[in-house]
Amino acid sequence: MKAIGVLELISIARGFEAADDMTKTAEVNLLMAKPICPGKFLIVVEGEVAAVRSSLASGREKAGSFIVDELLLPNVHPEVIPAIYGVTEVGSPQALGLIETFSVAAAIQAADAGLKTAEVALLELRLALGMGGKSFVVFSGTVSSAQAAVEAGSALVTQG
Repeated sequence: MKAIGVLELISIARGFEAADDMTKTAEVNLLMAKPICPGKFLIVVEGEVAAVRSSLASGREKAGSFIVDELLLPNVHPEVIPAIYGVTEVGSPQALGLIETFSVAAAIQAADAGLKTAEVALLELRLALGMGGKSFVVFSGTVSSAQAAVEAGSALVTQG
């Protein structure tokens, strides 16, 4: 996997249309296309950077003003996708670090940044399901590494 692309929309109907266009426009794998809270729609694709970029452009065109947030993340850390699906395994963590966001794209970007900055495991990446549209990231590791991951991820969230 070279890149992931994320579109978060405020229309479920337009979300299904955008996901359909995105997968027909470029050679990408559809990782997720489903309604999320509160009444939004999430699309996540993966593939080569150019294909994901093209797919996102198609999705943006179809979604129009219904886009809440978007993300193109090249060279995504290998732990991010399994965490989205909730299939991570972590031993006995010494410390936990948590980042809470108002968008899915921000949470994914924060998770990727934290993993690339510090020697931590990604314990959970919850994407706006059953939480009023919020998302959160949970890192585990030593106290200093968990803190470094949270600082790196939080810095990106506040920039965007």
